[in-house]
Amino acid sequence: MAKQAAAEQILQKVKGLRAQMQEGEAPQLALPAIWDNGQQSSSTACDVIVTNQRVMGYYYKSFPREHLFLDPLNLADLKQVTWRDKKYEPVFRELMISDGAHTVYIRTPRQKCQALYDAIKNASQQTAQTEQLEPTMTTTAASHSQDNTASTTQQQQQGVVYGHEEIRRSFESSSLAILVLLIGGILLEIIGIIAWSVTSDASVGIPLIIAGLLAVIVSFIVRRQNQATRVE
Repeated sequence: MAKQAAAEQILQKVKGLRAQMQEGEAPQLALPAIWDNGQQSSSTACDVIVTNQRVMGYYYKSFPREHLFLDPLNLADLKQVTWRDKKYEPVFRELMISDGAHTVYIRTPRQKCQALYDAIKNASQQTAQTEQLEPTMTTTAASHSQDNTASTTQQQQQGVVYGHEEIRRSFESSSLAILVLLIGGILLEIIGIIAWSVTSDASVGIPLIIAGLLAVIVSFIVRRQNQATRVE
């Protein structure tokens, strides 16, 4: 009853989620995070939903126009779940989850990252146990076939690697450095525009504007390089 109540609470809280549930599927955890599947030009701020069947990045909005973001991975297909600590990211932690064909990076604060890691691990283990306990008492042939299926499922689940990885990269290529460059560049541009308008002297404002523009451009270049490295 407690699980049903928690699932219903999530379905009521997360807009439009009920319509995306599969048969027999129930949400177990929902929390905000940044979802990066390496297939888009930018990361997506969304809810990460863990159910008894899938883990997915999700959001739905109906205004000003309808838009649905849904990027799921089946728990039964997962191959790797890795908690990643990055030296220059003091606030966020990252989970990498992969089914072999689809790899996703999820960034969220440490406490939420731990809850997400535990929820995925517990849900995937429960999924494997449920599949192994499916009815097998029909005929001898059917029983033999289902035993083989359960054995295969168990072997696949045993192949899931849960781990912890410490990422040591240079500060210049870290997410924090990219953020500092982006925000610093925008501030320099604003200061340059203000200085130009106040002094009416282009030689005062233009260097600041150019420096800010270069910082913004460099931040985007470094971010693209990081994304390309991940895909490789």
